[in-house]
Amino acid sequence: MQTDSDSEGGFKEIKPAPFNRASETSLSHSSTTSISLKTINITLGLAVMLTSLVIVIFFLPTWVKSNKSADTSGNTAVHTESKISSADNSNKIPTSTPPVKAVIEQLSPEEQALNIALRKEAQNSLQEILEKQKTLEENNAEVWAGEDFVKGLNHAKNGDSLYKQQQFSEANIAYQKALVQFNPLHEQIDIIYQENIDHGNNALDTGDANLALTAFKKAALFTDEAGQATVGLERAQKLDKVFANIELGNEMLNEGRLNDAKTAYQTALEIDPDTKLAQQKLKETNRFLADKQFNAFMSAGYAALDRQGFAKALNQFNNALKVKPNASAAKTALQQTKHQATALDIANTLKQAAASETNEQWQTAIDFYSNALKLEKNLAEAQSGRLRSQKMLTISQRLDQILSRPERLSDKKVHAETEVYYKQVNQLDRRGPLLSKQLAELEILLQVSATPVMIQLQSDNLTEVIVYKVGKMGIFESKELSLRPGKYIAIGKRDGYRDVRIEFLVSQDTSRQAVRIAAKDKIN
Repeated sequence: MQTDSDSEGGFKEIKPAPFNRASETSLSHSSTTSISLKTINITLGLAVMLTSLVIVIFFLPTWVKSNKSADTSGNTAVHTESKISSADNSNKIPTSTPPVKAVIEQLSPEEQALNIALRKEAQNSLQEILEKQKTLEENNAEVWAGEDFVKGLNHAKNGDSLYKQQQFSEANIAYQKALVQFNPLHEQIDIIYQENIDHGNNALDTGDANLALTAFKKAALFTDEAGQATVGLERAQKLDKVFANIELGNEMLNEGRLNDAKTAYQTALEIDPDTKLAQQKLKETNRFLADKQFNAFMSAGYAALDRQGFAKALNQFNNALKVKPNASAAKTALQQTKHQATALDIANTLKQAAASETNEQWQTAIDFYSNALKLEKNLAEAQSGRLRSQKMLTISQRLDQILSRPERLSDKKVHAETEVYYKQVNQLDRRGPLLSKQLAELEILLQVSATPVMIQLQSDNLTEVIVYKVGKMGIFESKELSLRPGKYIAIGKRDGYRDVRIEFLVSQDTSRQAVRIAAKDKIN
């Protein structure tokens, strides 16, 4: 038994026993002689021996040579001791075995070939055992597998002993028994590791520190590449403090002290940020706080809405929406506030427009109705009001225009058109003081403009006088003329003299007035 690795409970790979060239030559010579002696046998015997000859000539030298080169180091051939250990390390395995030349020479070629094949199979099994054993030992299988792992070691040790005795078939059986023990254990490594990780995490979630510690300690026996067991152990050691703060938070929550509960849960998460229960409780508490703040904003908003404090109501509902961006109640309240504010604005605007109409401030009324239509484009009252005010503004402006130029009424056509227009306007039902005054003034103006006024035209009895829209007056010294009130133009013409043009206004106040028309400027 070898030193360091044997004491660790493992075993090294067994290398094939050596064959020397003398035995190889002897075997070749023996088989040749045997075949020559048996050529006289029956056909069946010949066939069997021919087959044996093929094996010995083509296969056996290659196998012997390869195994010989693997087993020989210099001129000395030794067995490499297997490193399989059992729970009892007191059984020592010899470090070498007697030469097998004599044994091999006693075997027939067929038996030698079979022996080599069995030996190779045993080596392969042994290699697999070594790999499985190494992995199991790295994952402390002796701790969690116990008796099953020890049984596997003992079967491997037994196989090693049989191998050294050249009992390769029996060694293979022993090695397979070892694999029967090792394989299930090898397959359970990841399963048992993960099960303990899961159990530990579940215990962390429920606050069972003892169970968490037990599970993570067992998981730590395995290769912990992701560090889950290490992290779990650290968390488990802080679990009591974490859950103490969670319990404190629960008490505060039951008493309605939301801010204190939030502080307790935050403290728990500062100790272990991954505690799911603390995360859930903090989230729940934040939701309660949000609900409380949301309800406060909504109540303040509706109170302001009742007082028609639309600006404040909008502010409160917007604050509520910031707390809960998807809250339909806050969105509905905002729409309701905007609607009521718009409705009130429209009502006030229409009221101001109506007042402007009453005061016959037609342009102001039009502006108010236009503002109302900006708030609600299909508002019928505003549409009809604006049309009405635009019509009255047009009437008022035309009446002002007529009254500002009364002289135009001296024209019979203009007078007739104005009289028709007067009658149309006079039929309106809604007439304010200003419109009534305008109509009264126009009525008088129409009457006055239709009543002729006597005026006196004077000349020098040398100038020919023409009055536009009246006719030629001829040459005279004095002449009376009956004219309707209005503005007139008289032209005086005389040969050799410059024409003279006189504009004069005829009104009731200018009755019997004298208008002199005479050309006095001689042309040089």
